[in-house]
Amino acid sequence: MNDRTDALQWPALPGPWHRITRPFRLAFLTACLVGAITHLYLFTNLLLNHDSATQLYTNNDVLSSGRWALEFLSVFSTYFELPVVIGLISVLALAVTAGLTVRVMGLTHPVHIALAAALLVTFPSAAAIFSYLFTADAYFLALMCNAAAVYCAKFYRWGWVPALALMTVACGTYQAFICYAIGLFLFDCILSLLDGQPIPRVARRGAGYILLCAGALILYYIVLNLLLAVTGTELVDYQGLSGMSLENLGLFLQQIPLAYLFFGKTILLPEYLTGFFQLAQAAYVVFAGGLALYLAISRKLYRDPPRLLLLLVGLALVPLALNFVTVISLGAEVHHLMIFSFVLLFLMIVKCAELAEAEGVRKGGKGWQGIFLINLALCSLVIWGGFCTTNTAYLRMDIKYENTIAAANRIAARIESLEGYTPDTPVALVGYLPWDRYGKTVPAFSDPEPLTGTDDTSLLSYYSARSILETYIGLHMPPMTDEQWNAVYNSGILDEMPCWPEAGSVILHEGVAVVKLNQV
Repeated sequence: MNDRTDALQWPALPGPWHRITRPFRLAFLTACLVGAITHLYLFTNLLLNHDSATQLYTNNDVLSSGRWALEFLSVFSTYFELPVVIGLISVLALAVTAGLTVRVMGLTHPVHIALAAALLVTFPSAAAIFSYLFTADAYFLALMCNAAAVYCAKFYRWGWVPALALMTVACGTYQAFICYAIGLFLFDCILSLLDGQPIPRVARRGAGYILLCAGALILYYIVLNLLLAVTGTELVDYQGLSGMSLENLGLFLQQIPLAYLFFGKTILLPEYLTGFFQLAQAAYVVFAGGLALYLAISRKLYRDPPRLLLLLVGLALVPLALNFVTVISLGAEVHHLMIFSFVLLFLMIVKCAELAEAEGVRKGGKGWQGIFLINLALCSLVIWGGFCTTNTAYLRMDIKYENTIAAANRIAARIESLEGYTPDTPVALVGYLPWDRYGKTVPAFSDPEPLTGTDDTSLLSYYSARSILETYIGLHMPPMTDEQWNAVYNSGILDEMPCWPEAGSVILHEGVAVVKLNQV
């Protein structure tokens, strides 16, 4: 027996880590590990979409888009587009979000906690957020704020005060992410009803949650208008922002059917998944229906019609809660980075499986083992499908970036070979490379296209071509004067020039290098 007393004794770690619950710690550590592996491709490469190609350095001051808190939450990674730094902050924010979500939903089994955390970091919508790398860390911090708001409101008597502040800041960072808080609130009420809590208590809590969400939106809108008035900034017509008013209430209500349709299509037939993973995800949703029926029968909910009716109403509201962004984005396109809240449906399935297993154990049968194994298999397939889809999207972005750089190099070489060209010669880029000739790789890459913020063109688009040539190729491009622009566009020379890459598509005209990429 070794009784040495001279061995080094490490002091206990200071801080609150030892007070954190085991479910939170397991979810946090799982999300850190799986998240780092899932998005390693992005963190170790510079992958760009059309927006991020122009944002290598930006302070994210986009008050005109309603995101008045985005600049503040972006300072932690500096204003440079740093993949490793932004990735580290984002994964940590996702890990905290996972820990808080697991606590709110009351998951207790280690396997279920690990599955829930893995679902959060592999959900393909995360890849869509990362494709806009220059805002990703701030966006994931906003998600964390929403999860923290729900946690505070649920577990603390006066938690609605910090919850209101957190949700307001989250809305000021990216308005769409309030759906994560709305979904968590709704699922908390549904689980409380399933747990047998008194209906009046659940109703009061639900009413408080509704008031909290409404208060956060109102406070966000008040702060936004104050800042717009103080700075003299006008709100742009972006994602329906300019139409946000009570006068358009009827138009917002018309968006509700669209919210249900988009939710159903994305959950049952997501265009970014291959056929096999679509089938696996649909099977998991069907499995969820079986779990819900089993729980309703085993807990004899048919003997409590008011509770059963409220549960059915709650379930019917799930698509609307998770996709509330479709309602508030009046007439705008809902991008896949805006629907990260959809992942909560799969976490709810994990929770229902845990409840069903507990019912089986309580009744003394072995059927719970079958539920456990089916849930483990189907959920693992959903996670693996998200992992593969995410990395396919990153591969697509990488190849598109390489194609773009190769094309940009050829254009730069043609410009520099012009007789009379000097580094101080202004360059006029006309049009952008056509989608049917440049940027396409293989047809299968059309599947993850919605997750990358890019279409089937190269990154030499009408607003990022100049940035690609200047920033990533290093071609010196002095700014053009209004007289030089008028000399090019009013001379009629563009009508005579062929399009790239034909001879004559790059010429020197009155001291300006003119590059005609396609017809305008």
